[in-house]
Amino acid sequence: MIEVIDLHVGFASSDVLKGVSLRVAQGERLAILGGNGSGKSTLAGWLAGWFSGGTHRLTAGGCLWNGKPWDDYTLVERAATVQLVGQFPAQHISGRAFTVAEEIAFGPENLGLPHEEIVTRRDETLAACHLEHLAGRDPFTLSGGEQQRLVIASALALRPKLMILDEPFSNLDPEARSHTLSVLNALPADVSVIIMDTNPDTVLGWANRLFVLHEGKISEFGNIRATLFDPTVIATIGLPAVTRCFLEIERGSGSAENLSRDNLPLTFVEAAAILRRSRSA
Repeated sequence: MIEVIDLHVGFASSDVLKGVSLRVAQGERLAILGGNGSGKSTLAGWLAGWFSGGTHRLTAGGCLWNGKPWDDYTLVERAATVQLVGQFPAQHISGRAFTVAEEIAFGPENLGLPHEEIVTRRDETLAACHLEHLAGRDPFTLSGGEQQRLVIASALALRPKLMILDEPFSNLDPEARSHTLSVLNALPADVSVIIMDTNPDTVLGWANRLFVLHEGKISEFGNIRATLFDPTVIATIGLPAVTRCFLEIERGSGSAENLSRDNLPLTFVEAAAILRRSRSA
């Protein structure tokens, strides 16, 4: 699948990514957390093969897809392999389609697929992303959450093997976030998905691996729980909201020194289970 090897990338005279190495296997659900300015968007662009030149200065390393650099693939091959969805969905809408259905079909049409295949992909993706009732709407009249689902649908219609989402929940309300996560949870098991985000609450319970990007360097501290309770990670991105809440209740402060990793919940599902047990005790 995709492998990042000692990637150093910068703008002008300063490096944004400083020796990032990462390997993502087929079907993995991976989250990369980091604060603003940590290099998440730059890494997302390189993972997707967007930044092989231009203003991005590669000083060392690179990205390989199935053992070959992105430059060895044509634009059509890249589009059919990897799709990148950013945090502002309106920027990803083509502006060439009058309806949601036409927007989803736009990518497969550009791949030169047969008409029957285009229609099949359009209809299947409309259903998978819960957009059937919006098929005839103008894409630019949709809400932010609906536009985000449309952009994801347009990417999925290309049948990529890797999906990269850069802060996909940052401009969504809780209901829209829930709808978007349900779409991601329903993706085919053989599609690898990487989510870049600043907030651990949005990816816990979804990701099976968790990395932290800080000042251009990426780290994994073991399993997800061990990673989140690492002091460096706590200082960088903080603890999940539900964990902080329980910590305040049980410890009386938000200090990280005496955390009980095994007893504190990381997700609302875990919190609900703890509350049910405490009520029945």
